[in-house]
Amino acid sequence: MDNDSVILKVIGIKKAFGATQALKGVNLDVFDNEVHAVVGSNGAGKSTLMKILAGIYPPDEGRVICGGEDIAGLSPHELQRRGIQVVHQALNIVPSLSVLENILIARPPVKSGFLNWKAGMKRAEETLEFMDFRMNLGMIAGNLSVSEQQFVILARAIVNETRILVLDEPTARLSMEETNKLFSVIGRMKSAGATVLYISHRMEEIYKITDRISVFRDGVCVKTEYTDRFSENELVGAMLGKKMEVFFPKKDIPIGGELLRVSGLKYGDKLSGVEFHVNHGEIVSLVGAVGSGVTEVLNCVYGVANADGGEMFLDGQKFSLSHTPAEAISLGIALIPEDRVSEGMIGDYDVKNNLSSVDMDKISSFSVLSAGAEENLARGLVDRLSVVPADINYSMSALSGGNQQKVAIGKWMTRPYRLYLMNEVTAGVDIGAKAEIYKLMGDMAGAGSALILATGDIEEALGVSDRIIVLFQGRILKELSPKETTKDALLTRIMGGAQEWLTTRN
Repeated sequence: MDNDSVILKVIGIKKAFGATQALKGVNLDVFDNEVHAVVGSNGAGKSTLMKILAGIYPPDEGRVICGGEDIAGLSPHELQRRGIQVVHQALNIVPSLSVLENILIARPPVKSGFLNWKAGMKRAEETLEFMDFRMNLGMIAGNLSVSEQQFVILARAIVNETRILVLDEPTARLSMEETNKLFSVIGRMKSAGATVLYISHRMEEIYKITDRISVFRDGVCVKTEYTDRFSENELVGAMLGKKMEVFFPKKDIPIGGELLRVSGLKYGDKLSGVEFHVNHGEIVSLVGAVGSGVTEVLNCVYGVANADGGEMFLDGQKFSLSHTPAEAISLGIALIPEDRVSEGMIGDYDVKNNLSSVDMDKISSFSVLSAGAEENLARGLVDRLSVVPADINYSMSALSGGNQQKVAIGKWMTRPYRLYLMNEVTAGVDIGAKAEIYKLMGDMAGAGSALILATGDIEEALGVSDRIIVLFQGRILKELSPKETTKDALLTRIMGGAQEWLTTRN
């Protein structure tokens, strides 16, 4: 493509937050009518640049040329009027408003000086039809699932004329079916003449839907290449600045005796007699499509939800179905939830406070907090977790997603827990941070803990697990050994394949 096809030109963009230089002179050309991946480790500067394109941050230096105009520093409203729409990684849904109001809120319909939501209903309906995503426009958005909210926010971005659509980790909360639906929407956007900037840590997605890839590292764009000319090994090397010899550092750990047994677990219409066990030192992955019951299993074991029936045993001792999370913690059960921002961390607190938030006994005496003990605890964990920046007083909300997740895990490492429940623990996390999290998981298992990993990442399940349990419609469809199955076979099970097995079970 020649220079005339460049729709967006980023020239020498710099941005600092205090002493932290997030962008150090980014140069980037985005072609008209392409799907362009932007990849890099957490903290490389990808999201900062996208927030500049959204008008949330003004750059300290540099220009952003679109349509012959320097748009750097324009307000979000002005950028949206120019057809630049950004879907951020954080869900910015308004839970008290309807689906219709959430879709139209960026440019609400006004008639004779008054808001008229009905006037915009046709536009919203046409947008959802374009997306092939049916939804009741009058439904309160707060009652939607996380993935449904994601599609509402996407509809908000494309309901108006969109020239450039920026998607920041759009599939982090989506099932495989929903991810494929998103890819179809992206394909339709491209066919309609739009350009898509696509930020993702998922290799398979990048190679499936993008035309070109730009790699960010340490605040600069270090390489841009056509996707079909960029090998996976070259891409990882460019992201990390080095070769990664082992991505799934699976340890050969002796498996001990049974730790957890779940028998006949029932929960409303979500779980119908789930039975499985996990042994000391074992990593068991729970996989399944949205609605399969994977998250409900973790919530029932931890006490976030109370099961309607069945039994649960920990080291042979039966514990109550109506236990609370506090009682689960006292039993030695830890939960790293799916949504780290709203459930796994306290964004207004610093790293130090978050790391000490679970195990207050470690930093207090006679109910009096010891600031010195808290600092020592936090410094040790920050070093062990390789949190960047290594500042225990750094605000959690200012950390990159991968470093937020390290802290969300680290708060459960103040003492050994018998059972770790991990829900999508590497979602939205870069390749280097993923490898570090996998190593932490291996260390936990090596210390005799058991881990249950709920994951939608098939390669992850195959790479780190001792066993894989497939759930389908609230029941266990199959238990598999990673060594005795393939990615395609596992995907078939997740999608409800092998129906003859289900029939015989019924």
